[in-house]
Amino acid sequence: MGLEGVVWKLYSISNGIMKLIYLNALWIVFSLLGLVAFGFFPATAAMFAVARKWVFGETEIPVFKTFWKTYKTGFLQTNIIGFISALVGILLYVDLRFFQNSEHVLLSFLAFFIIFALFIYFAAVLYIFPMYVHFDFKTLEYLKQAIILVIGKPLNTIMIIVGSYLLYVVLSMLPVLWIFISGSLASVVLMWIASKSFPRHEFQAGGVE
Repeated sequence: MGLEGVVWKLYSISNGIMKLIYLNALWIVFSLLGLVAFGFFPATAAMFAVARKWVFGETEIPVFKTFWKTYKTGFLQTNIIGFISALVGILLYVDLRFFQNSEHVLLSFLAFFIIFALFIYFAAVLYIFPMYVHFDFKTLEYLKQAIILVIGKPLNTIMIIVGSYLLYVVLSMLPVLWIFISGSLASVVLMWIASKSFPRHEFQAGGVE
């Protein structure tokens, strides 16, 4: 590789990093604009919408325009999806603590089923936003389809969980990255892994444009 090739490679890498930083900044700012509670889910969906474009080769898209369109049009729907998902997670955790603290043998045994349900739940949550920006379903259908995907494609499910864990390890080793690219990098990685689980003929169908 000649000098020109090295320079171009460095430019491509630095340009990619700057895009990740910019997208992460948009995610943080728009989460705050929604007072966090109501801004986090729309901002996360918008971030995944941009990540989807990048994953499928559309690297020169207008980032802000793509982000803002998804944030605005999906504000209500993503909040409904997000809060229902959060509520399910809370209920599962409360049930787990209840069964674990129970002195009844049968109830204690049921804790293992809740742990399994939490595993399915966690994996489904990782799929929800990639599915939201890729498919056009009714609101609650995203939750249903995410669970079906988790159960129907166990190898892909393991892959997305392992990928999330490895990403967490890398970010933990370099804490400064949490501020600058944690969200945007996670969205790209999860979108790429999740896309491998989607039907091939539907890769360009539906979704948020």
